Amino acid sequence: MLDSSMARLVYQDAQGRQAIELDAATRLGRHPDNTIQVLDTIVSKEHCVIERQGHMAVLRDLGSMNGTYVNGERVAGVRPLHHGDMIYMGTTAFMYDDGVNPFHFELPPPCQGMIAQKPAPKPGWVQRSTTPIATPIVPEQLLQQPQPQAALSSVNVNNEKRAIGVQVSAQAKEFLPFDEASRDAAALRLDYERLRITWELLREIGQERDIDRLLDKILVALFRFVSADRGVILLEERGDLVPRAHRRRDGKNEPINLSSTILNHVIKERAGVLSHDAGSDFAASGGKSMFLNRISSAIVVPLLHERAIIGVLWLDSETIASFSKKDLELLTAVGNQVAVLISNTILATKVQKEVATRERFSRLLSPNVAEQVVSGKLDIKKGGVRVPNATVFNSDLRGFTRMSEETTAEKMVEILNEYFELMVEAIFKYEGTLDKFMGDGIMAFWGAPAVQADDAVRSVQCALEQMEILESLNAHRVSMGEKPLATGIGIHTGPLISGYVGSSKSLSYTVIGDTVNTSARLCGIAAGGQIIISEATAAQLGGRFRLEALPDASLKGKEKPLKVFSVRR
Repeated sequence: MLDSSMARLVYQDAQGRQAIELDAATRLGRHPDNTIQVLDTIVSKEHCVIERQGHMAVLRDLGSMNGTYVNGERVAGVRPLHHGDMIYMGTTAFMYDDGVNPFHFELPPPCQGMIAQKPAPKPGWVQRSTTPIATPIVPEQLLQQPQPQAALSSVNVNNEKRAIGVQVSAQAKEFLPFDEASRDAAALRLDYERLRITWELLREIGQERDIDRLLDKILVALFRFVSADRGVILLEERGDLVPRAHRRRDGKNEPINLSSTILNHVIKERAGVLSHDAGSDFAASGGKSMFLNRISSAIVVPLLHERAIIGVLWLDSETIASFSKKDLELLTAVGNQVAVLISNTILATKVQKEVATRERFSRLLSPNVAEQVVSGKLDIKKGGVRVPNATVFNSDLRGFTRMSEETTAEKMVEILNEYFELMVEAIFKYEGTLDKFMGDGIMAFWGAPAVQADDAVRSVQCALEQMEILESLNAHRVSMGEKPLATGIGIHTGPLISGYVGSSKSLSYTVIGDTVNTSARLCGIAAGGQIIISEATAAQLGGRFRLEALPDASLKGKEKPLKVFSVRR
């Protein structure tokens, strides 16, 4: 007779015999919603269920891909369980104890019938999600929640020279044609595993666009497939391998030590390495650090993308022979997919930054100049650069303060936006650089960062065209019963400093110097509809414009009066 309160599943792991009591309906599978979660790479999400039917316990397979076996026979539908039955799913083995008969037997290795049908299984990672039991496995919630982020110094690369002993190398293998794979069950199973794991990786993390979160998610996912205790992803940066993500199954925030010898070997040979017993493999050099860091076995694969190594995936375990050759082949194949994900994410991030940079520069520079800056053809250096000859343009609306007192704030913003839109379009047309808006004023310059032989000419042409545009705008305003706008413009040519100015958190590209101040002073004395230029600017126009000499101007900050001209329209 079945005593449901005592019936249990018994299994063996590195800590010895473990037991899990059964419920009226106990579901087993890889998904955490199951009563018993089996973290086994080839167990289905919902693999099987053990149910009580009267005084009997029966096992029902839930359509698992790889099947459920009892005493070496695959379960088709429902199968009654008897005391001492061996249950296999994937590579995980359980023994059924009905809780009534004496439990006097030991957990044996898989029965011969099972070995004949599939490779001898080894204990998998098992967790009961409803009632905590004493197992050495970290609860699944620790695998899913983000681990505390430590500094990158928590990953140490041991640079001692070491000789790699026993190892297995595996290059990425192509999928076999169906005709060949159908005759090779082992190859078919391996290809299926590669496809399944890759599909799950893509489904879970394929949409992540933040590189750091992506790397963390990759390690979380790989810990579900491989019984590793520690994992590190290193990316290539300027010729060096730099740790970018790390994870410990125990959740501790302690350093993870890596072997530079293994890393260098993986990079040089472009192949994955499997070390079954790191202590023995490194016996030539004593293997001291391996023993101290409790690295008994390790599996390390390169991340290859378009024949280039973009990084390395490192997994290790405190258990000897924790990984199999199949694990290495799977991780090598998966590593290539991971490399694609990482490369695409890095590329997407780069594109986003370029788009943001392009947008930022497009607000300041003419489109063609912005394109040269973004493409790297034109360099805008952080800090100041002396420009020997540049032309600075300043404009300011006349009577705007008085107008604003008679108009609502919303209407004033609307007027300014319409005016600025038209004026800036003209500045960019003549390849000028927009510096800033100052209330109702505009400052722009020519000669930085791009230099043209006719920068002064372009600046004056821009000013004349702005006056024509303003006339058209005023005609429209008058037809709508609104007051016309009037602007004065000042232009001066001379040396200045260009570059980034501001704080470490907010920088803006601008120009400073006496040339800038003089331009602003000329703008200040210009009447509405007037363009005033300095003698230095007039000297570079080559007689292309009609100029009218004005009385010398006494400007603030200037010891001597400045010879100035008005540009006739």
